[in-house]
Amino acid sequence: MYILGAGLSGLIAATQFPDAVVFEAGDAAQLSHRAVLRFRSDSLSRLTGIPFRSVTVRKSIWARGRHCRAAIDLANMYSRKTNGHFHDRSIWNMEPVERFIAPENLQQQMVEMIGRRIKFNHTVTPEELAEMPRPIISTIPMPTLLALRGIELGAMAEFRFKPIVVDRYRVKDADVFQTIYYPDDETRVYRASITGNLLIVERIASEPKEGDEARRWHELEVVAKSFGLSLRDLDEIDTNHTQRFGKIAPINDAMRRDVIYQATVRDGIYSMGRFAIWKNVLLDDVVKDGAVIKRLINQGSYGASLHHFGKDKS
Repeated sequence: MYILGAGLSGLIAATQFPDAVVFEAGDAAQLSHRAVLRFRSDSLSRLTGIPFRSVTVRKSIWARGRHCRAAIDLANMYSRKTNGHFHDRSIWNMEPVERFIAPENLQQQMVEMIGRRIKFNHTVTPEELAEMPRPIISTIPMPTLLALRGIELGAMAEFRFKPIVVDRYRVKDADVFQTIYYPDDETRVYRASITGNLLIVERIASEPKEGDEARRWHELEVVAKSFGLSLRDLDEIDTNHTQRFGKIAPINDAMRRDVIYQATVRDGIYSMGRFAIWKNVLLDDVVKDGAVIKRLINQGSYGASLHHFGKDKS
């Protein structure tokens, strides 16, 4: 079996299918997930054998220079800021939540576990895809797979996404689990989280311009203030790491499901992960989807038909 993509979804698939070969267009150094890694269950920990930590995460909203409660205007501002449209987002839920925290080097540990089965710097061509034995698992973005298969959906399926930039800092003498959302347009930062002693600042990417570094420091001061910190409490780890498909916007759901169905039933390609199914799903769901795909492969195309027409919750 072949797996397309060695991001976290591809690595999960490779762990669930221990004989699969993984094709990754980038190199090993690029596989470093810098955004927040929190899970609602320990399913991935149990799958990989990598210990996770159970914690309570506390959340807040920082707008207009102060902490605020969730409200319609702030939710709409946050949605427009993160994906350019108005949709319900996680900013509505500010209650403390129980989560499982992965180690910072989770992705590197999984790469080492999978080892030489990952073929880095290998961009699959349409000709190569056509000749690959089926089934295949795709974790690459849906529009990328459509292009590989030579399929055009036209204007009805506009795949909208926003790149994000991630900065990371070490917080002195910290062991807390907190997230703050920033709906204001005055800052490019939309979310910042402290995980233990690691501060992860996520901001919307923008065109490079003079004064960007000064602007980043100003935004970091805002973030520090919102957490009750000062810049003296922070040590820089790495900054300005861009993730191209940072935030994705929904497409027509019937069309999305049909694309997944046609890829599976007509072309033997199973879609797995948020970019492949073009929906903001949690990695916990990806682990579950991998188990479902494994069952469907054993059942054959008839089982896949039942799944996508009746039981599919993706």
